[in-house]
Amino acid sequence: MFFSTRLLLLAIAVEVTTGAPFLGTIVGREKQLAEEYDYVIVGGGTAGLTVANRLSENPAINVLVLEAGIPDHKEGIAVLQRYLGGTMKTIYDWNITTVPQTFLGTTNSVQNLTIGKVLGGSSILNGMMFDRPSPQDINAWEELGNPGWDWQGLLPYYKKSETFTPPSPEHIAQFGITWDPAVHGTDGYIQSSYPNYIYPQNRNFQDAMISLGIKQSKDQAGSAIGAFWSPNSIDPVNQTRSSSRSGYYDKFAKRANLHALTSRHVTRLLTKQSADSVTIVGVEYVEEGKETIKLVVKAKREYILSAGTVHDPQILQLSGIGPRKLLDKYNIKVTVDLPGVGNGFQDHPYGSLILKLSNVFPSPIDMETNATFDAEQKALYYKNRTGTWTAGSPNSVAFLPLVNYTDASAAILSSYASQTTSDHLRVGLDSTVIAGFAKQREVLLRHLATTKMASMEMIWLSGANRRYQMPFSFSIQHPFSRGFIEINSTNPFVQPLVDLRTASNPVDLDLFVQALKFGRKVVKTPAIQKLGPTELQPGSDKVTDEELREYVRGSIRTMFHPVGTSGMMPKRLGGVVDSRLRVHGVRNLRVVDASIIPLIPASHLQSTVYAIAEKAADLIKEDQY
Repeated sequence: MFFSTRLLLLAIAVEVTTGAPFLGTIVGREKQLAEEYDYVIVGGGTAGLTVANRLSENPAINVLVLEAGIPDHKEGIAVLQRYLGGTMKTIYDWNITTVPQTFLGTTNSVQNLTIGKVLGGSSILNGMMFDRPSPQDINAWEELGNPGWDWQGLLPYYKKSETFTPPSPEHIAQFGITWDPAVHGTDGYIQSSYPNYIYPQNRNFQDAMISLGIKQSKDQAGSAIGAFWSPNSIDPVNQTRSSSRSGYYDKFAKRANLHALTSRHVTRLLTKQSADSVTIVGVEYVEEGKETIKLVVKAKREYILSAGTVHDPQILQLSGIGPRKLLDKYNIKVTVDLPGVGNGFQDHPYGSLILKLSNVFPSPIDMETNATFDAEQKALYYKNRTGTWTAGSPNSVAFLPLVNYTDASAAILSSYASQTTSDHLRVGLDSTVIAGFAKQREVLLRHLATTKMASMEMIWLSGANRRYQMPFSFSIQHPFSRGFIEINSTNPFVQPLVDLRTASNPVDLDLFVQALKFGRKVVKTPAIQKLGPTELQPGSDKVTDEELREYVRGSIRTMFHPVGTSGMMPKRLGGVVDSRLRVHGVRNLRVVDASIIPLIPASHLQSTVYAIAEKAADLIKEDQY
């Protein structure tokens, strides 16, 4: 069982009251903690460990990370591509479930939302895609009132977080993978590379897209539009997962000024209110299994909330920071009336054409159904880190602007534009939140009519799917639906209400219908026909728009990319944090994680979350020194 000595000792130390001077070492002080830290970070996930690392680079700055989960044991499900998805519904997963999604079918109404409850957070659980959004996706954030948050302002931090390893000469020859060194990092803490094995049928998808007039991007890291080969967060030497824990913590755990306490559940932030400001004066938390014993830790400089899109709003609301109507409902004293907390919830819903390919071997599913093959691949992996055990995450994808996959783009955007701002939004939203959505709507309508912002992702193959040989998946990148997350109890151990409100805006279903139609065109190309495809779901008998719409309603699910519940926008637009990630109305509190993303980007999220955290660390240093 893998635990570092440091983490074990810290787990013991939290039981006692604080008050000892900061000695800078764990040895000999199992029952002592510092009286105060410079920074207390709530959440040791993708963003939290990144910020903790950067702030503790200065040995005079003391940093404490409180994490609800435990460290993983470096077992196969946590580090190997072969077992991608194996951490879901385990001790490393918060095992969040949504409320019934009333706009979907009965079979997929209540959905699981996988998020990490482990040191390293969702970087331990995710699909290891390490792609970036297009520049226009990030530029849109600045247009929402966030100076400095455009592509040029974030690109240096994408690069800072990454060490990119180009594809092997064999993969260049076989697949034609290209890249642009100018947009990649070479000395960051997260490894970005390609697996030693790429399934050959991935090339067929790229060829199919080209035959339909879709351009290939030279490198998604600088231009994520069209078809391209995506790298993964995988160590190129040992072919294991590269996570915030392996990159930003493990190699730095011996820093005397960096502490991480695991199995610590934060219950609320303690506040002090004066005539013109609110100040956080402590973090209240408990040790797992000892929920009746409330402990408090304090920071001299700032508190940083990095508990994630689901738990940030829960902690804020329980602390009296949130929508007045909600706080009054639970008799929580309103410290800051901030209507945007928990609203603006976005995700990437996805659905699939399920295919069977008769002329293909191997596929990821063969490791599940063919024990002999799996044993052979296991032997290859442990002999020289080759074979299908190194593959798992998608590598062959396409991010398509609306005009690239449907002739109905103008009609779809017109249908969306004809809605009033509050149509299909949750009833009873504050006027500032509605104003923020109106601004987002304006930005989306403008950019989705161009070829510079992707509307749909198409994924050809994923090793995380163990049910089908060939799932051909589609994911809306800029859904028009908006959900919410809010407390339904004053008990911090009760899961908050999580409502994606998937497909609450019917235009999202129109987008899926068009994606399915285009997907069938892809399957009919000579490149895919070589593989011998048969459509299993929805089935060739489903041809009308209404039949496809009903299939979508009954099959789409979350892609586990939750964002937006602490949106970075001006307060007048329902924002929760400003462009320096400071919570509106609070002196010494910032939020740093995916919850601050005001408009979900067309990409998988982890590389962007690392970039946000790297930028946040610099903002904090600028403001404090």
